[in-house]
Amino acid sequence: MKAMTNVQSVQVGNEDAAAAETNTAVIINPTSLSWPRKFHIIAAGALCTFNCNLGSSIPSGALDAISEQFSVTNRVQLTLLNSLYMCGYVVGPLLFGPLSEYIGRRPVLIGTFLGYLLFMLLCTASPTYPVLLLFRLLGGINAAAPTTVIGGLYADILDDPSQRGTALAAYMTVTSLGPCLAPIISGFTSQASWRWPFWAAALIAVLGLPIVLALPETFAPVLNREIIRARLDAELKQGASVAEADPFNPRRVFLRPINLMITEPILLLTSLYLALIYAIAYLMYQAYPIVFQGMSFDSSGLLL
Repeated sequence: MKAMTNVQSVQVGNEDAAAAETNTAVIINPTSLSWPRKFHIIAAGALCTFNCNLGSSIPSGALDAISEQFSVTNRVQLTLLNSLYMCGYVVGPLLFGPLSEYIGRRPVLIGTFLGYLLFMLLCTASPTYPVLLLFRLLGGINAAAPTTVIGGLYADILDDPSQRGTALAAYMTVTSLGPCLAPIISGFTSQASWRWPFWAAALIAVLGLPIVLALPETFAPVLNREIIRARLDAELKQGASVAEADPFNPRRVFLRPINLMITEPILLLTSLYLALIYAIAYLMYQAYPIVFQGMSFDSSGLLL
């Protein structure tokens, strides 16, 4: 009887090991998703990018209303509304780029999109100008995530270079479209109140929120963690967690982009060039109401 029990135990153990081996071999491949699912992922990424870039220059057409509300007469101080948001674009990628490769694209994109929406709403309730500037900075940090993560998101699901190029071309178009529309939107809405440009940006974000919340995970290592957990459970019989197999190392995760920036000259030069392009572009967005509204139009919404 004891021998039969031992034989059954060996058989069960063999079956568990075989099942774990089979599960380990079944690696989830995001590139095999259906095209409707891929289109949804591409659309969700484009919505995140559009909204977060729209928020970057949304105060540009409302500077006069904001100046009157908070008694800010120095034009340099008014430019901080956009400048601090762009400072968030410097900090955000250093956090969310590496983090998306550890916890996945989905939690980073959804979490930062909700953070962007929250701080955009908080801007409408700012009691003082310094508080408004603080909310703009925090909103910019959250808004930087799509700029960093969307490229990897599309690369996760598109293995064909031509398809990937088309998706990235659409992404770049959306990236430029948001900041161009924002001064027009704020120019019209600021006629009612200085708060309305931020309300309008928040409303546009809410309209795309259901699509963003339905975004699935696309990063293969994160998708396959359940398989790794099943293998560890079968082999060790101790309920080993994924964190034990791949422990979270903040120094390794967050310092890698800085190391690449220092050790790769082409990356450093490209980053400096893009920083210059961004600076010139947002100088133009900031100058629209100053140049056109004072010379030709009664409403900064008629700039273009």
